[in-house]
Amino acid sequence: MGNLPGVYITLGNGNLGRTTSTNDGVAGLILTGNAVQGKLELNKHYLLSGTADLAALGVNSGNNFLVDKEVRAFYAQAGEGAELHLMLVSQATTLTAICSPGEDSPVNKLINSAGGRIRLLGVNKLAPEEYELNTSQGIDADTITALEKMQQSAEASRAAIRPFRALLPAASWNGSTDNLYKPREGSFNNVAVILASDDAVNHTAAIGLVLGRASKAEAHQSIGRVKNGAIATTGYFTDGSLYTDCSGMAELLNDAGYVFFMKYPTRNGCYLNGDPMAAPATDDYSQLYLGRVIDKAVTIIYDTYITEVLDNISVEDDGSLDPNQCIYLQNQLNGAIASQMTGQISSSEVYIDPAQNIIATGKLCVSALIVPKGIINQINVDLAFNNPAK
Repeated sequence: MGNLPGVYITLGNGNLGRTTSTNDGVAGLILTGNAVQGKLELNKHYLLSGTADLAALGVNSGNNFLVDKEVRAFYAQAGEGAELHLMLVSQATTLTAICSPGEDSPVNKLINSAGGRIRLLGVNKLAPEEYELNTSQGIDADTITALEKMQQSAEASRAAIRPFRALLPAASWNGSTDNLYKPREGSFNNVAVILASDDAVNHTAAIGLVLGRASKAEAHQSIGRVKNGAIATTGYFTDGSLYTDCSGMAELLNDAGYVFFMKYPTRNGCYLNGDPMAAPATDDYSQLYLGRVIDKAVTIIYDTYITEVLDNISVEDDGSLDPNQCIYLQNQLNGAIASQMTGQISSSEVYIDPAQNIIATGKLCVSALIVPKGIINQINVDLAFNNPAK
């Protein structure tokens, strides 16, 4: 860690024992597409507030099918007026190139152009005809290589206090679970892989649709939450099959770590199976909602403590910190978390140990613990007849 003044936050992991003041719903989309003369440029940031902006940009289903589909799907879930940051790149651009870290990468350009407001980022492509598809691991190899690049980009962005979670397409699934890539075996807890498709023709992943559902949901809520209703009336997998046709594979696909459409027998329409990230279930941030909650906490901590940087703090005769000032700083953060995350976490605790030699180090160490909300994944009910006279 360098010696520049600032607030530095290290995320703990492995503590869960797992076998809107912070703008936590602001979304971004990076899509492949075509420029529209005089209206829409490639590699440029656009701020949208509704589907009417598509006409202003000259976008329609004919000249930019994917852009038209994804933006409309986003607003069908998030609602007109939602903030959406958009960037188009050339159709020849791979997911790996889009997601790569670096100053000139599309991901970095969009995050910076949006002023770090983006908390949820979707990326999708419509491959050109000449694209050489490789599905030796069940889905397009470009998605698999893009996962690591997106993870690197997200980690670098979090270090700059611009945290985001990303959605990538499980593009061109071959319809089989044989030799299928398993996101749960990865180490990319900033990225979810979307196997659901809302495209009956090209079978592109439903990135905009899922992004819109996530954007509308509170940070602590699963995108598969049944109380939020069906996400679509019908849907597909990215191999083009109906979402009901692969029900026999659902358990395997779920365990593999994909996000896809599923059906509940007594409910109409499609629901999402949950919000797994491309990381093992033992990872504290292996679900999107857990990542979003910790990202919100990151921004709250930074905003609360940045005003204290390079300020004075009193010490006792033995060199330890003034207990009263420790309590003051603890209460600052406790209050900020309580006011901005009410209902989104179970509890929180902030502690500053007075036994710190701050005169020698210039560093103040703070322990902040957050107890998240639990998610009811399954309800097991024992049901039987009872004879009171027996």
